[in-house]
Amino acid sequence: MRTEVHKTKDNSVCVSLHFDTKDLTLSHTPFGVIVKLEDLNSTGEPGTPALPRTQLRLALPEPFWPGSLKIAEDKWELVTDAGTLVVPAQQYRPGGGGDFQGAHPAGEPALHCAGDCTCRTIHRPDRSPVDEKDKLPAPPFTPPIPEAYVEAAKNPPPIVQAVRIETIGANRIAVVEVTPIRYTLKGQLELCTHVQLAIDAVKTPCMTDKDQNEAIAEFSKIYGKDVDKSRVIPEPERFISGSAEASRLRDLAISQVINPIVIGSIRRDWPIIELRSDYLIITDDVTWDPVAITPGVSRPGLIKEFERLAEAKRARGISTRVVSITDIVAGRWGNFRAGSRDLQEVIRRFLKDVRVRWGVNWLLLGGDTSIVPVRRVAGALEGGIDPPLTVNPPADNKSFWTGSHLRIHAVDPGTWWGASTDNLLVRPDTGALIRYDAAGTSSSTSPGWYFTTADDYATRSATPTNFVRVEGPSSLVNAGLQFIYAWNTLPTDFYYASLTSWVVRTRPVRFGAVTFQMPYVYTPPHDWDAIGNGVYGQFRLDGSDMDGVNLQIELSVGRAPVETAAEANTFVNKTLAYERLGRLGWRAANRQWPRNLVLAAADWGSRAVFWPTGNAVPADGQYSHDATQSRSLLKRDAAPDSFAWDVIARITEDDRRVLPYKTDANPVVRGWYFATSATDPTPSRFQMNIFGTRITWPTRSPWVIIHGSLAERTPQLYEFNPRGADGSMADQEILRKQIRSELPGIDRHQRFYEDEFDLPFIDRIAAPVDFLTVSNIRSALDAAPHIVSLSGHGSSNGCCSLSANTASNLTNGPLGFIAYADSCLTNQFDEQDSMSEALIKNPNGGAVAYIGNTRFSWIGVGDNFQRAFFHRLTATRHLGLLNDSRIATFGTSGFIAGADRWAIYTLNLLGDPELRVYRAAIPSLRLPLIKVKLRKPFIRILGERKVPSGPPVFGDPSPVKGALVHVRQGPKLEFTGVTDADGVVFLPEGRFEKGELEVTASHDEYAVVADIVQVEG
Repeated sequence: MRTEVHKTKDNSVCVSLHFDTKDLTLSHTPFGVIVKLEDLNSTGEPGTPALPRTQLRLALPEPFWPGSLKIAEDKWELVTDAGTLVVPAQQYRPGGGGDFQGAHPAGEPALHCAGDCTCRTIHRPDRSPVDEKDKLPAPPFTPPIPEAYVEAAKNPPPIVQAVRIETIGANRIAVVEVTPIRYTLKGQLELCTHVQLAIDAVKTPCMTDKDQNEAIAEFSKIYGKDVDKSRVIPEPERFISGSAEASRLRDLAISQVINPIVIGSIRRDWPIIELRSDYLIITDDVTWDPVAITPGVSRPGLIKEFERLAEAKRARGISTRVVSITDIVAGRWGNFRAGSRDLQEVIRRFLKDVRVRWGVNWLLLGGDTSIVPVRRVAGALEGGIDPPLTVNPPADNKSFWTGSHLRIHAVDPGTWWGASTDNLLVRPDTGALIRYDAAGTSSSTSPGWYFTTADDYATRSATPTNFVRVEGPSSLVNAGLQFIYAWNTLPTDFYYASLTSWVVRTRPVRFGAVTFQMPYVYTPPHDWDAIGNGVYGQFRLDGSDMDGVNLQIELSVGRAPVETAAEANTFVNKTLAYERLGRLGWRAANRQWPRNLVLAAADWGSRAVFWPTGNAVPADGQYSHDATQSRSLLKRDAAPDSFAWDVIARITEDDRRVLPYKTDANPVVRGWYFATSATDPTPSRFQMNIFGTRITWPTRSPWVIIHGSLAERTPQLYEFNPRGADGSMADQEILRKQIRSELPGIDRHQRFYEDEFDLPFIDRIAAPVDFLTVSNIRSALDAAPHIVSLSGHGSSNGCCSLSANTASNLTNGPLGFIAYADSCLTNQFDEQDSMSEALIKNPNGGAVAYIGNTRFSWIGVGDNFQRAFFHRLTATRHLGLLNDSRIATFGTSGFIAGADRWAIYTLNLLGDPELRVYRAAIPSLRLPLIKVKLRKPFIRILGERKVPSGPPVFGDPSPVKGALVHVRQGPKLEFTGVTDADGVVFLPEGRFEKGELEVTASHDEYAVVADIVQVEG
């Protein structure tokens, strides 16, 4: 996709979008055509055509709002000649746990096959076996919905449509969705090769009493209660504390919109803030009970260690303060405990206050969740129970309405489901909570749910079962419901970053000839719980908010997941080592270090092998041969999750035959097909009328019939292999090319892929690549890379052959790497102890920072967030701001925007949010003088000069102008100055005494230097 911004005579915005057929890929499979368009995601509601779409952001100049959207000059080109069946969109799949099936029945090791055999990814001595309970099943296949395809042809979505209005700083941002491929009435596909869109700019309309009253009535209807009139107002402008925050917001806007030219300069009328603290560290020397808001076990020394970090920040000119939770709770800066439900709310209310009073921009949570608690919110995915059906008793994960109560057969409604009285039951459309009825008092007028002993749902059970009875009025419980349980409860530090809590609704407001959608907001009494049921952060599957969680960041937040002074010491040491490129004497060797990148990918795809069995009906991971019918029957644990597969009969180690897919059951025809069941060998399929043609659609199932020669029906084993490059590796290759283009200074790439042999030749030769093993990834990480990107199935114990135990024992030295994982649960810091924590707390190596998910990551979603993270590095170096880029990714992954909101909550940063990430080889500052005289004292700062051409090489040091120099002697004597053109800053005469003087020098274009000089007479 190419964008072209046009100049306009007024303040309107005009942009042209261009799409090239060369960027379009149509892959034909037995199940339809897979449509891919470069830079776009092919998505849709499950069962509807999976067509490419994306969301774009267009900025309006200050102080204007977006008005009407106009489309012109759209040009279309047919890309298929006849009716085309596009594969249907599917439910998102979590990227966690292990996904291999097919262990040898006798527990034997893998075959000693050739070095390039795919079975090397199956049984490796350097990889721990997958625990069966950790496997994440693929969601059930959703077949095409004929009516949806007909509707897509009759009423295709507009090429561009308005989605919402966002605010970044003082600029209003129009978010539009673009769908450049559509069906024609004949079922052909056509591509929009060019379209021009224009958005009118209008001034802020005024609110009338009538407008406000209508908004109040709407909010009262939503929440089923009278809403305080004072809490309903037009969406206010954001408070900006100063130039630092304004600069960050401006950089954020520039990096997110397609027309950055309209983003204005930074304004200068900042509020006056006393006792400014740009950087805030919240910690304590004691654990806390967040519910009772009472202190627990002593953890001495944490405050002292974080004071070391605060001193280093102040030495770089960043006003920093360390505050204890004890002082916050005690009311030292105000009474934030009164009216708060828990410690999380106390801390949040404190932050809302001091952000304005102190001008806070950076927040480090100095402790694990036992010290600084995390907020847990309800996820909209998993745990769902469909609206009631007419079958009684209900089938697995279905419900039935009797006329007086609802019956639910909850067998496995979510990944890693566990029946428990601690689970919550909610209405996913309204957020209403139906509480567990422990006392047995629920009725048709008093909502509640409980377990029963059997499928007659008559006898209450005190212990959890699969049978759930729900009491309450029909208007509440006769509907689709959702269980909130351990694995869709999302721990998130975003609660401390997004400090504005309101529910947004829009109302049409007339402004001249333009009808404008004016945002109104309702501010709830308890942030993130506008519904008022004690369940925080509820949202719908489409990503829409119900509880007042505003996707806007006021504080850039990171966490130091430490519990002891020793762990805090390690965290601070690694942070300072990164800023200073290691210990004194290491700098010359380490200045090239920022160029090093490691990419690792473990397969998303469900690669599997199947061993022979003598049983007539094979178990999962087995096949049986029926000589009388000249066929073999293969059994998967579930229907495959992809449309493109190869079935391979491994006759011997050197004889591997790819069997073609076929659509009929004739045993004479060689090949394979999905069978209806173990006892019904007919092809699994259904028929539908679409585009004037009756189409037979093969459906995926766990049963596969194979016909062929005797050798092909009785091989050593079968392989069920995804066709082409695995999605995880493909994601990493897109990221590698992006970094090569946008961040050319990070140019030393190492790759470790499970699916290395499916890597195209042109990509194979681009950088070193090797097979992913524990030993390979361990060696690469011990060699001290700068950036590490991981992609693949994961758990709290790790991913990509990197376990928590390996992470704890890495020996890459004081320069920790920055790791990003597009994987499930690797950052599950609310448990003891995740792989991310092991990396951070390793005193001999590991990571200085980690970005990863506290719960599931979703395949096809997480890679968008990772690319946005590294794209943001082109605009800012601050680590927290890179992670904050996830806000702009909301809505870009496709139809189920709830997966985007989920990722925004679960992608948390462990590390210093203000840390400046290196984008290339970095020169060092130097202190040439080791002694300072009492009379006319001065400090000289030199810096290595970068050679202007060729590879990154640095020449002899020269004076550095504009370096910030901070000197300190003892606890009270301090001075800060800026070097002149000769690299010199003069110190005040008579202030310092003989002895040691701590000197810190910093400059945006150099690594920080900190050293000791002697003051002499």
